[in-house]
Amino acid sequence: MVEVYVTSYGIALNVHDPDPGVLPRRRAIPLDSAEAEGGRGLGLVDLLAPGWHVRCSAIGKQVRCRVPAEEP
Repeated sequence: MVEVYVTSYGIALNVHDPDPGVLPRRRAIPLDSAEAEGGRGLGLVDLLAPGWHVRCSAIGKQVRCRVPAEEP
């Protein structure tokens, strides 16, 4: 399940994952590498958001981030 909210800060994004045992991690392989068969989602989040974190949720875990709004 994905939740997206518009806030005064920008966009808040929460992605729920039912598997509480496997935590996401950053990979050292560049996003455009032929060896990067998967795991591009968090790399894209790293490019857009100032950071992300994981917390336990009622259905497993939740990856949360905030994408700041551009200055007008």
